[in-house]
Amino acid sequence: MKKPKPSFALLLFLICLSFIRCSSDKAGLISPTGQVLIRNVWTVDYYFNNQDMTGEFSSSRLLFSSTGALGYQKNGETTAGTWSTKIDSANNEVVILQFNTTDPDIGRLNESWKLTDRSANSLQFEGNGVADVLFRIKAQ
Repeated sequence: MKKPKPSFALLLFLICLSFIRCSSDKAGLISPTGQVLIRNVWTVDYYFNNQDMTGEFSSSRLLFSSTGALGYQKNGETTAGTWSTKIDSANNEVVILQFNTTDPDIGRLNESWKLTDRSANSLQFEGNGVADVLFRIKAQ
């Protein structure tokens, strides 16, 4: 007795199924730096803009979400913002922070920050196009 051969349509359907992911995981859409950001709670370890202004950010925390939401917490208050990453024309990774605030200290973080150094627990940036503005965050 001969076995029936699978139809071409069934074979094509099975091949297509093998290429479909059943997960809604968006981790592949987040840059490696983004993955580091969302895994930790961050503190401002250093901020320099014509002078050391790190003290302005003491006791503050930055919280990055995989959805692009960003929170700045200080003294029990949270200021909402957004973040994203991109690669600039010079092939540098850039992290863009944007807070909706009139607070001048938090407003200093509204910038396209060029990544200059990254480790598992520290990221260092310079103002995109402004090398004398430095910003470093450290995992808590």
